[in-house]
Amino acid sequence: MGRGDYKNLKICLHSISYAGIFYKGGHVPLEKLIPKAAEMGYEGVEVMAKRPLASPLDLRGKKAKEIREIADSYGIELPLIAAYADLIKARSAG
Repeated sequence: MGRGDYKNLKICLHSISYAGIFYKGGHVPLEKLIPKAAEMGYEGVEVMAKRPLASPLDLRGKKAKEIREIADSYGIELPLIAAYADLIKARSAG
């Protein structure tokens, strides 16, 4: 692969960085994490689809639209959702 093959990649902050896992303290909600990512110069945020940040069970409808609007207002892309699904347990249960 040549250097030009990476021209469409975005530098993103993974929201797990502010999930309260790697430091003492609570998580930083997406509403506050998105402006922080923009301030640090990131182009996007990879959303960890797990509680407490962004479980698909919690982040629907109006809340999802609000997160999208915040991201758009800061010029931050939300290029992917990291599922964090335990597919091993799901497969062995069947």
